[in-house]
Amino acid sequence: MKGSPKKTTSSQLSDLTNVPHPGQDTVEINRLCERARYYLYQDAQKAMEFANKALRLSQEVQWDKGKLISYNLISTAYLLDGSYDVLRELANETFKLAKKTELPIYSAHARRFLGESYSEYREWDSARIHYDYAIKEFDRLNEDSAKAVCLESMGSCFREKDDLKTALLYYDQALQIFEKIGSSWGKASVLQSKGFLNIRRRDFDGAERMFMQSLDIYKRTNNLFGQLNVLNDLANTYNLNQKYELAAETSQKALSFAELYHSEQQTNWAIQSLSRSYRGQKKYEDAFKQLEQLTYNKRRLYTERLERQFTMYQLMYENEQMGTAIQKKTIEDQQRVQQVLIVFSCLIVAFAAFLWLNNKKLRRKNAEIKEALIEGQTLERKRVAAELHDHLGGTLASLNWYLHGIDKKVLSSEEQKIYQSVHQMVTSAYKEVRSLSHNLMPAELEEHGLGMALQRLVDKLNDSNLIHFNYSQSFVDKRLSNQVEFELYSIVLELTNNIFKHSGADKAAITLSENAKSIYLTITDNGTGMPSQIKYGMGLGNVKSRVQSLSGKIDIQNPEGKGTVIVIEIPQNSAS
Repeated sequence: MKGSPKKTTSSQLSDLTNVPHPGQDTVEINRLCERARYYLYQDAQKAMEFANKALRLSQEVQWDKGKLISYNLISTAYLLDGSYDVLRELANETFKLAKKTELPIYSAHARRFLGESYSEYREWDSARIHYDYAIKEFDRLNEDSAKAVCLESMGSCFREKDDLKTALLYYDQALQIFEKIGSSWGKASVLQSKGFLNIRRRDFDGAERMFMQSLDIYKRTNNLFGQLNVLNDLANTYNLNQKYELAAETSQKALSFAELYHSEQQTNWAIQSLSRSYRGQKKYEDAFKQLEQLTYNKRRLYTERLERQFTMYQLMYENEQMGTAIQKKTIEDQQRVQQVLIVFSCLIVAFAAFLWLNNKKLRRKNAEIKEALIEGQTLERKRVAAELHDHLGGTLASLNWYLHGIDKKVLSSEEQKIYQSVHQMVTSAYKEVRSLSHNLMPAELEEHGLGMALQRLVDKLNDSNLIHFNYSQSFVDKRLSNQVEFELYSIVLELTNNIFKHSGADKAAITLSENAKSIYLTITDNGTGMPSQIKYGMGLGNVKSRVQSLSGKIDIQNPEGKGTVIVIEIPQNSAS
């Protein structure tokens, strides 16, 4: 259990769903979102069902604000459920769309969800950066309720770091705002967070008092999720305070509430507390039965999460495909307009005094324009192919991985046909993306070699004035094989992109060196470093694959202090 329930502010969701927009479809989207908002704290399954329907309809009619409304509702549902991996992907998608539509409130909500995700994985510095951004933006927009939620989340950040004094200051700020705006559920949430803080102090009686006050408010406001979450925290507190009979009774109540709310996560917490209470009462057989049920539920929960993640990634992929189709249609419309203009110009010139001569000249000009259009389209396809490789290619790879994780044995024959169809389409799309991207070669890399290409890349990176990159090379006038140069260049692109996005650094260095046996590519930065347990996501996974394709090795280090050092070693026999 995490203490206070994760939530979306009431002002946030009411503002999101009451969006004036013409058309029957948008009316239906608002209705679906309103139903999802109602069920968020009453029935998790129904909330997700209505939110997904709203998202699909928003995609069909290409209403960006409708997508953002749905994204916020789905993000809240994932937050309550504890699905932080999908939450982070969804928040990033929301942030990109909010920037495109120039709607800062949605950017702020996306930042808060990112903060929640980083906080869950104990990446405190990254979490605080996102929370600070959201707090300032909500303050500028006079969104007091959302600001108070962020302040409470910031307090929980410090609580988990055992800085209880700072955590209490943030809780008090949040409570003051909630009391000012008359938010009962907000007050209940802060009281619950304070109760969890008392557990960290080993003040179990104080924690119990806070939880009971919070529970009373949730009962009066008919917040089923709030009651369920507090009951689980109470059961945990009773176990810690060795009040095992009370813990068992409270866990049983939590189980009945979890059944109504349809939350596997909350059910598992209740079963875990119940097992501990039975063990405390020396009812070992009952405790063992609960542990068996918990193990079974966790396996089922893992499968269900994979299915939900697959559904969400599929929705995001469909949204990307629809956007691509719209862009293609826009280009075609522009081309038709250009053709009409050219024809119109030709007709005007056709009636001029020097009709034949001018017509001949116009035909020549028309041919030149067509060649320029073809060249422009070729360049545009290359740019799009690069975007597909870096973004859609990674998404398709993750989607393919999740498809492999689904147990086909539990699917019906009809579902297996659908599964095979989707799997084949994803595999085909992924192969097409890779085929397009792998056919590209940077001009400077092909003409001048890796050293010159990296130097020019560093010059371009330094133009941003965000991070200063330094490049050094121990050998000159030496060309490596085309594959090695291309792969190393692509690796540098991926890692420098990661430095910009995640490191928080202001200085970085790229070094290319060699000895008799190996070629070394070293990339360092003075940022926040990487977690001790490195997860090879889409970016690092791609880098690792490229290194392995060259029979090389990759070593990621976090030296004392700040920063990250990544050393890639490629054998000379692979580089020649």
